[in-house]
Amino acid sequence: MQAQLDISNLSKNFGGLQALKGIDLSFQKGELVGLIGPNGSGKTTLLNIIGGYYDASGGAVTLEGRKIDGLSPSTLARLGIGRSFQMTKVFKRLTVLENMLVGALADWGLTRKAAEDKARGVLDKLKLTRLADSPASSLSGGQAKLLEFGRVMMLDPKIVLLDEPFGGVHPELKRFMYEKITEWNDAGATIILISHDMGSIFGLCRRVVTLSYGDIIADGDPETVRNDPAVLEAYLGDHHAA
Repeated sequence: MQAQLDISNLSKNFGGLQALKGIDLSFQKGELVGLIGPNGSGKTTLLNIIGGYYDASGGAVTLEGRKIDGLSPSTLARLGIGRSFQMTKVFKRLTVLENMLVGALADWGLTRKAAEDKARGVLDKLKLTRLADSPASSLSGGQAKLLEFGRVMMLDPKIVLLDEPFGGVHPELKRFMYEKITEWNDAGATIILISHDMGSIFGLCRRVVTLSYGDIIADGDPETVRNDPAVLEAYLGDHHAA
């Protein structure tokens, strides 16, 4: 069975630093995969290459058999790859609704009316309807995270790349975000999730991949990865792992 997203011998160098060391990784349609590892392990670099924000130094990324590494983020958005960021990125001078319509620009076939209707439907799902005409600058940190979710949802993505979506989010809002991610995945989207919140990773994901110093050191079901000595060593060091 052909993988939906396939990463082959992927490497990334920043000067003398090798952030990714020829990794091989594949994702099947509809997977919900956690990507973990200590700071500097290469997690965000990997998402940035998949999403078109970095060029790879070597190797290839293919989506449904098509080579996509080197394509622009806007092209990849049209192909069905949506991305959120660790540092929330919203257009603060635009209203919440206008922010949503930026995502709709990826679909040139939508009329303004159709795009607005779609945006209001997504805002309703995220319980942001009452803020539609408010400037994005007025949102709380958690509301801005939801708005970023909404802009990705406007793309109807096949693959969703989430980088630390729960950082600084109130526990009640975090539970709501869990529900939305699960609904997204149940509807068929493949989700790759980076989080330092291990409760989120092991509670949501059915597969966990661990990176350390640019290498994959574990890939499997949550319980197996949680107890893998190499993972414990990467996070805690030799003494604590023992």
